[in-house]
Amino acid sequence: MHTKEKDELDRTPKSRVERSSDGQPDYGRKPSFFWYKIFGTGLLINATRLFFHVKIKTDKRIKNLDGPLVLVGNHPSFIDPIIMGTTVYGRPINFVAGAFLFRNKIISHVLTKGGCIPKAQYRNDLRTVRAMFKVMNRGGVLGIFPEATRLVDGHSIPFDSGLATLVKRSGANIAFLQTHGAYMTWPRWTESGWRRGRITAEYVRVMTKEEIANMSVQELQDEMQRTMVYDEYAYFREHPQVFRSKKPAAGAQNVACICPKCEGMNTIHSDGHDLTCESCGNHVKMTPYGFFEAATEKDRCFEDLHQWNEWEQGIFEREVSRPGYMLEEPVVVHHALGEYDHAKTGSGKITIRDGYLTFEGKLCKPEEGIIYKKGKPIRAHRNRDIAAVAQPVTKSYNTRKLKGVVYDLGEKLELYDSDGQVIYLYPEHPQRIHEICSVLSAMRKLEIGNADTTTPD
Repeated sequence: MHTKEKDELDRTPKSRVERSSDGQPDYGRKPSFFWYKIFGTGLLINATRLFFHVKIKTDKRIKNLDGPLVLVGNHPSFIDPIIMGTTVYGRPINFVAGAFLFRNKIISHVLTKGGCIPKAQYRNDLRTVRAMFKVMNRGGVLGIFPEATRLVDGHSIPFDSGLATLVKRSGANIAFLQTHGAYMTWPRWTESGWRRGRITAEYVRVMTKEEIANMSVQELQDEMQRTMVYDEYAYFREHPQVFRSKKPAAGAQNVACICPKCEGMNTIHSDGHDLTCESCGNHVKMTPYGFFEAATEKDRCFEDLHQWNEWEQGIFEREVSRPGYMLEEPVVVHHALGEYDHAKTGSGKITIRDGYLTFEGKLCKPEEGIIYKKGKPIRAHRNRDIAAVAQPVTKSYNTRKLKGVVYDLGEKLELYDSDGQVIYLYPEHPQRIHEICSVLSAMRKLEIGNADTTTPD
């Protein structure tokens, strides 16, 4: 077939990303010797091990496993794939990574040549499934973090049964990796970067294909969930360790958003080692070990961020169950434009109440919006005014039918509707992102609970 697209593909230089027969990038390919072996495990991984003081506890059983292998890891930080890559030097790993990492053409080239497979959030992505089976069919190694997002409070996150189905159908072995200290070294909420400490990683369990063959998908899923349960704070109570930083508490208020003393919402601010409530003056200090302690006998706090977050979730569930509860917040809106870009399309206000998130404001079409790269408008759109093309819009989303919500603390949240389409919301008060997402989760839980207890007439 001599189409323009095929002619263009035929003219593509060899140095560019290799493509499959349908013209798409060759995801799931055998990792490039240069990009994986020399640059990846040879340079990047060794530099990371030295920089972050990573210690690996190897497992000889993994080297002796025949056939396809799935490495399953918990996801506490940015550097988890690099840590996993240090554990099986003998076999290259095809990592499943968030599709957003492929937005940059240069990075996309390196990731694809290195064997990485993009995975879009909350969408049926046949491209990803085919690429993963491609790895499994050739007896390769698949590296995956099924929680799909970094830990918020140091505690593991439940995940769906998609991975269990893949493992059953491919006849793969599984090895489960736990990383200790990566969350404390570079927590998701931090505003002060990484802290100096030590990271250790170990395989806590290996399941052979023979063992898996005797299990149903649900039994395998249940076993995987049990194996992946992890609490970073519980680990470091038994293995105390110092994590050095000049401002260790900076950003913690993005999760610890309710004062334990007066229950003031978003009244906490951070300063170096301290968290202080602007309403009642409650004063909390973060220790070099990553835990919290009250500054005086009159102050109140939780020992760790997981306990604090669990307490907050109870408050959010209590609040949304009250008649007339409502949350409002002004937002700037972006929409996806193509596969990797997104554009500013307008602004307005979101209201969350009675099981719905409603947006009221003005929006334009994504192609008429302002394209953003790295948090800034592209040069050609810096002076573009969308006010003339934006139209009044009111749109409601049933919290029960939302496929998911992903967020960058202190910046934005991504709302995935029932069709898997993504809408980016930038709140006027970024500290409210954790509150907004917690309210959505609590309301969804309440709505589902009410539906389950309703009996038909």
